[in-house]
Amino acid sequence: MTRIELPYGKGVVTVDLPSENLMGVLEGIPTASEPLEVLFERAWEEPIGIDDPASLLRNGQSVVLVVTDNTRPTPTREILPLLWKRIQGRVAVEDVTVLVATGTHRAPTDDELDAMLGDSRRRFRVEIHDCERDCVEVGTSSRGNRIYLNSRVVEADHVITIGHISMHYYAGYSGGRKNIFPGVAGAASIERNHAMMDLPTSRPCVYEGNPVSEEMVEAAHQIRYRFLVDVVLSADGRVAKVVVGDPEAAHEVGRAFWDSRFQVPMEEQADLVIASAGGHPKDINLYQAHKGVYNAALATRDGGLLYLSASCSDGIGHSIFTDWVERGGSPDGVLEIYKKEGFKLGGHKAVCLAKDRMRIELGLQSDLEDALVRRFFMMPMHDPRDALVRARERFGEDARVLVMPHAASTFPVSTCD
Repeated sequence: MTRIELPYGKGVVTVDLPSENLMGVLEGIPTASEPLEVLFERAWEEPIGIDDPASLLRNGQSVVLVVTDNTRPTPTREILPLLWKRIQGRVAVEDVTVLVATGTHRAPTDDELDAMLGDSRRRFRVEIHDCERDCVEVGTSSRGNRIYLNSRVVEADHVITIGHISMHYYAGYSGGRKNIFPGVAGAASIERNHAMMDLPTSRPCVYEGNPVSEEMVEAAHQIRYRFLVDVVLSADGRVAKVVVGDPEAAHEVGRAFWDSRFQVPMEEQADLVIASAGGHPKDINLYQAHKGVYNAALATRDGGLLYLSASCSDGIGHSIFTDWVERGGSPDGVLEIYKKEGFKLGGHKAVCLAKDRMRIELGLQSDLEDALVRRFFMMPMHDPRDALVRARERFGEDARVLVMPHAASTFPVSTCD
C-alpha cells in the first residue's frame, strides 16, 4: 500500500492505494523554500527590466497597490510590510491605497480582509473593487472591446500589483496584468474578454498569441502601471520565488520558473485520477475548485473516472455558474443554453464542466450537500477508496490510477507521440 495525503480545505484527506494500481503521482518538482523575507530582498535588489523600483515614486503622488482577493493564495499580508519598508521614504502613507482586485467575485468579508491584509488594513486606505460601479472607460482594445477600469487605478500616478503566477486555463497564466484586467475591470469588459476563451490559442500556459491574455496586456498599458511584485508558490503553498520589476519582463521570468516546476510530463492517461484542488483557498468554492477538475481531467482517459477532493466551504461561488447548471439540468442542457445565449461569465465554467462530464465520470468529496453535488453532474463521494472500488468494477482489478495532490497548479503534458 502507498499512503498519500490530499489537501482538503485547511486539512487533509488520506488515501491508501494498492501499489499494483498506482501509476504514479503527478505534481510539480519540489522546490527548496527560503524565508519570504530573503526571497523578497533578493528580488528587490535584482529587479527585472527596471533599475530601481522605489526611484519611480515621488512624495505627493498617489500610489495604488492592487492586491488579489481572498480566493487567491497570494501571501499579501506578508508582502505588504516588506514592500512598504522599501518605498515609505518615497511616498507618504496617506497617498497609498490598497485596492482589492475582486474581478467579478463577491467582496471579501471583514474577517477575510483581516486575514488577507493584517496590520496593513489599518495602516493604509483599503478599497474593494466593484465591477458594476466606479469604472471609467480608458480605451478600446485592438479586438474592439471597450475597456473599463476602476477609476482609482486610472487616476493614480503609480500602480503596483501584488499577485501570484500560476497557469490559467484560458488566460495562459495568472499574475501581472491579470490583477488589472479582470481584477479591477468593469463587468462588461471582463465578459467580452472571457468570451474569447473558445478560441484555439486561449490555452493554459500560452501567453504570446493568446487573445485573452493579449487583451489583458493592452488594458494594463492604459494606466501608469509601474511594476509588479509576483510570487510563485510551491505545491504546499510556500513561496518558491519572488519576481519584482517591469510588468512584462518580470512576469516572463516568473512564468518560465512556473513552467519549469509545474508542467509535468504524463506518459498515458489513467482509468482513475484521484485529485485535490490543492486545499484552501483553491477549494474555497466549486467555482474555484473547477481549476482542479480541468487539469485532472486532462490526465483522465475517455470513459474514466475523476475523483476530486475539494471542501467548497463557501458553496458554489458564482450565481450564473449555478443558474446555467440548474436550468440546463444535464450536460447537454448546459451546452444548449450556451448555444442559444452565447458566452456569459460564470456560465463558461458550467460549459467546461459539462464537456468534461460528457467524456468522463466526476466524483466529488466536499462539504456540499449530496443533492447539490448531483445537480452539478457529479457523484457525491466521501472516501477516495470508493472511487477505487468503482474503477476496479469498471476496468478490472488492475485499473490504472494517477494521483494529483495539487491539481489546480499541476499541468499534465502528454509525452505520447
